[in-house]
Amino acid sequence: MQSERVRAILEGIQNHQEAAVTAEERGALLAQALLKNVDTATRDRWVAAVANLPSLRDRVRDLSRQALATPGPDAPPELRQMISSLEELTREKSTLDALVWNGPTQEYMTVSLVGRTLLEDLKTWQTRLAGRDFDAFQQEMAQYRTGLVQLVNRAALIYNGLVMNEQMQTDEFETAQPFTTVDLRFASMILAKRPVDPVLLIREFEYFHHDTNWGSFSREDHLVASAIMASIPWDYMTARNNFERLRIQLEYHGILPEERIIVAASLADLPEGWWNPVLAKIDEIQKARPNLNSLLVSALARSPYPSAEALARFDSVLAGMGTKGYRDGIQLQAAASILASAQIPAEVLVDRFAATTSQVAGAFDPPFAPAAMLAASPLEPAESIDVFRDCIGTVTRMNFFELTLEIEELALIMSYGVAPLGLGYLGANLPAGTPPQIAVPAVAAAPALGTTWYVWHNYWVYRPIGHYIATHPVHIHTVAAFG
Repeated sequence: MQSERVRAILEGIQNHQEAAVTAEERGALLAQALLKNVDTATRDRWVAAVANLPSLRDRVRDLSRQALATPGPDAPPELRQMISSLEELTREKSTLDALVWNGPTQEYMTVSLVGRTLLEDLKTWQTRLAGRDFDAFQQEMAQYRTGLVQLVNRAALIYNGLVMNEQMQTDEFETAQPFTTVDLRFASMILAKRPVDPVLLIREFEYFHHDTNWGSFSREDHLVASAIMASIPWDYMTARNNFERLRIQLEYHGILPEERIIVAASLADLPEGWWNPVLAKIDEIQKARPNLNSLLVSALARSPYPSAEALARFDSVLAGMGTKGYRDGIQLQAAASILASAQIPAEVLVDRFAATTSQVAGAFDPPFAPAAMLAASPLEPAESIDVFRDCIGTVTRMNFFELTLEIEELALIMSYGVAPLGLGYLGANLPAGTPPQIAVPAVAAAPALGTTWYVWHNYWVYRPIGHYIATHPVHIHTVAAFG
């Protein structure tokens, strides 16, 4: 059966339009558990039972009031039985309301949970299905979601190793600011993206964390820099030497001491042949905008555009955001720099941003930088949001969180580079993976890992969440959006 026909059937039934499903189509859809069928006798029995729902609801309300006025810890058996019946009838009414008559097979039908998921997949990814077999599409979507589960399992394995090592370090040495479990889950999700032995990743993270002279700067910066350098697909001595040398060079390019760690980490995966051109762009952008945040400067400097064009894109995006009513100072500037650095036509950047912002407004506060991170991907905004929601669902079902506040920020990291149908894009279309358009000597291709994404996440998402967790009691955390 063609995907267009499957979508038409599922969409029609979900919208309560009379179905016209043939016997052959019925067999195929029931076999795949996309539809549920109900015969007329069962439906009539439900109608008769549901007719008693209002009176049963009133009776439960009256008995509940009497039970509350009567001393004792337990509800009367009669009330418990009636509540159970009320729950069952409510479920039957919900199913009954979703039934649609199918004339060709003389029965009622409704879309199953599996069918609703497939319908959403078809709506989101329909434009990508040209030339694809429908069964292959379903199989690829299933493999993609299995991959998300495997990614969380991998992150959990790394997390357990990091927790054990951190505990051993705390027991052996007095540590002023040991990493928390929230910190280590964040780092684990970054590390899990690198497909090598988890034991190696744990060892490299600990090496960077404990053997690097961080000075007295932010613990969050230590965390993300250690995770980023352990994620770079080079040997750890090369990654560390690059970081240290860049950190020294940034001193002579106007980067303040408290910002050098995060900026050096954002550049650490660049081959050495690109350092001078990128540092030259940093100088040009700082000269043109001396008050611009250093992280935004480094993001624009890593973009594939000359300095003047990068700043023009930045100004254009910021102005476009203003016309749509967005006002939020540095967070909006961060979003503009992320979008301006992306390899996406300037005329669509603001619309893409508006589309993703409307979807993540309940997940992040403020939502601007996360929305820009999603909008800057090669996926369409609806596709990016769909992947993000899948990641939220996986993190939640796998219980890879301690506080509900962590779910979205972990899912955002997890969603980077992930997509079904062979559309994964890790580093392929983001500024971190793109050489500057300046004549430089021939160098090796850039690593596939786009580290700037993690730096952005740390600075604009993780830091605010960490501050919130540190300053608010756990009991006021709310249930995650989409979750």
